[in-house]
Amino acid sequence: MKNLNARLLQVILLFTVLYGCEKSKEAEPKTKTSDSELKVLITEQVDSLYAVYERFDYDWIEFYADNYTAIYPDSPIQHLTKDSLRAQWEQIYDKYDVQLIHRGRPTIIPSEDMAISYNTFNEIFINKESSDTIKNVGTYIVNWKRQQDDSWKIVFETLQNHQP
Repeated sequence: MKNLNARLLQVILLFTVLYGCEKSKEAEPKTKTSDSELKVLITEQVDSLYAVYERFDYDWIEFYADNYTAIYPDSPIQHLTKDSLRAQWEQIYDKYDVQLIHRGRPTIIPSEDMAISYNTFNEIFINKESSDTIKNVGTYIVNWKRQQDDSWKIVFETLQNHQP
């Protein structure tokens, strides 16, 4: 009986290890990408994000993961959702016309399933009622993460405002 229990325990452990290995394979991204390919891919993502952002609709929010982390000037670390981002920008777009004046070329720091991109930006917010203008100039830093479906989404963002 002792032998049978030991054998049963071995089979259960083997099954657990095999199942765990199979599950971890599923969690891995489907594609391995070299650093140089990853730099090109993330640069294309950044370019696509800004092309959509310049239309000043809400489609650019699709570049974000459903849940992401943000650190904005003078505020604590925030764990946000795409829905909260959309609500924030609905308030901004209701009050302001936003114009992207310029953005710098992104610098990419690659890793296997993640990449950091950062670039400068220069945009203005024009108050729809008073026509007062607010300049927003700074550096935008984003962490992109490869998703299960091999797409890339923003999982972290921060920015540093510069004095115009």
